[in-house]
Amino acid sequence: MPNVISKPSLTKETFIVGSIALGLVGAAAGLYFLHKDADNYDLEQPGSRIKTSKQINIDVKIPKEFVGVVIGRQGSNIREIQTRTETKIHFRDELETDSHRVCCVRGLAEDVQMAEILIQQTISQQPRLESLVMTVPSGCCGRIIGRQGDTIRDIQRISGAKVDVERGDSLGGVNSMERRITIKGTSKQISGAKEMIEEKVGEEESMRTSLLSSRQPRVKQSPQPLFLSYSGEEDSEQPLSLVQPQEILEVIAGDNAIDVMVSGVETPSEFWVQKVGPKSRDLDKMTQTMTDFYSELPNRKLLALNLERVKVGDIVAARFSQEESYYRAKVVSIKEDSYDASQSKVELFYVDYGDIEEKEITEVYELKTEYLKLKYQAIQCSIAHIKPEPGPQWSTEAVDLFCELTHCAVWKFIYARILEYDVDNNPVVELLDNQGDVNIGAEMVERGLASW
Repeated sequence: MPNVISKPSLTKETFIVGSIALGLVGAAAGLYFLHKDADNYDLEQPGSRIKTSKQINIDVKIPKEFVGVVIGRQGSNIREIQTRTETKIHFRDELETDSHRVCCVRGLAEDVQMAEILIQQTISQQPRLESLVMTVPSGCCGRIIGRQGDTIRDIQRISGAKVDVERGDSLGGVNSMERRITIKGTSKQISGAKEMIEEKVGEEESMRTSLLSSRQPRVKQSPQPLFLSYSGEEDSEQPLSLVQPQEILEVIAGDNAIDVMVSGVETPSEFWVQKVGPKSRDLDKMTQTMTDFYSELPNRKLLALNLERVKVGDIVAARFSQEESYYRAKVVSIKEDSYDASQSKVELFYVDYGDIEEKEITEVYELKTEYLKLKYQAIQCSIAHIKPEPGPQWSTEAVDLFCELTHCAVWKFIYARILEYDVDNNPVVELLDNQGDVNIGAEMVERGLASW
């Protein structure tokens, strides 16, 4: 007797076909391709099957962020949908909105419906896009954006997210101390971009903390009108090897608010600032290296200067009064002692700070070429909108108040907002304290020491 294989008894579970995970889209697609050939014919005559030619059009709205994936690389995906469903698909630009594009699908009713299902399936398979808004200190935006946007482009490239930094066009608003950053992408992309942005914020805050802890307040120098004559034709006689570009105050990514430290003051119409950033740290490192070198007596003897070896416009090394550090300085004028040349004096302008000081010729030293690599950090500015009261010159009280409000030479950050440039191409700025709620020019007017 042949072997008989008994069939297992049917249970309730055996009638479950597929799985819930396939979803309605997969089920519809399966049924479509299973019955497509049969459904394309009408039984209009006994024994014959005639293919119908009745076609319809439907419009399918596609969110703009998914148009690219629906079309595919060089149109590969949309061509595949057309081939599989025997339909024609084209976009109707006249129906486009801010959020959607519309494609028209033409073909047999069943084919058109299936094409729509495949389009929606393509969209549903894409990772869900999300949006995150975070705030960062305005002073950190320069590091996040980078020179000409290099850093933010790297963040977007590595994370895959789209990152948009809010423009800081108004400094006096409620959120002037913070800037919003919008990140769009998948959850994973957003997390990666957010982590890199927070890393840049940490780097900026670490740099500022290090800068504040490394610098000691400097002695405020009294205004010296003699300094006004320091720039003249002597500059053109300076050897080209000593001509060093000046650091400039410039806007970053359309934002005209910049973190600065006021380093020297002649008057509110003539003061000097340093930009807060990587160059601040470079300056501190260079100053420390210079101080270590010139603190050694043999080095000072080797590079000592005399009247025959120094002229107006030279860049030299000198120690600032009541400090142990050595700095770069420009010779503004020379006061020769005809009886004892060693007692001759030189007036110096410290090119990285804006201070003016008179030193004996024996306290000034030739500057090593390696200390000329860094741009001069002191940037001359003038305050906008105000003038001396009662005038015509700024009073000592006004200069003292300006120094106090700007935290001159005590290395506290304030905001400078560039409004224009004067005839000498120096920035004309508004100044606000580091909380953004005190306009320094307005405060001087309110105190009666300036007028609009």
